[in-house]
Amino acid sequence: MQKIIQKHCDSYRLCLKVIEDYKSSKNPKAYRTKHQAEYQLHDSLKKELQDLGVTKIPSSNKIQKQIENLESEQAVTVRGKKELQKKRKTLDIIQQNFSVLLDAPESSSNLLPTFSYVFLP
Repeated sequence: MQKIIQKHCDSYRLCLKVIEDYKSSKNPKAYRTKHQAEYQLHDSLKKELQDLGVTKIPSSNKIQKQIENLESEQAVTVRGKKELQKKRKTLDIIQQNFSVLLDAPESSSNLLPTFSYVFLP
């Protein structure tokens, strides 16, 4: 969603430049006729951004920084998830070992149960 908003903002800024240049044009009527497509695009983008909840258009750099921060946060979260999955596997093996010990019949005390081994850091 952020990338869509950024693309709309970038396009809006380009159209806004054309509209601002209108004020300094020598022949405003001809200028507006020549740039009618940009005016229509400007109006469409403005409505689209308002529908997306954007009332003040942030700078392109600010949006890019926000995207980078979100991507960095996502990478940290993914790494954390992988670490937790490894710990979960270790705990599952430990739980399995305890279950084997607790379920072993007392009459076969000469037989040792088979364990899975976990090497903890």
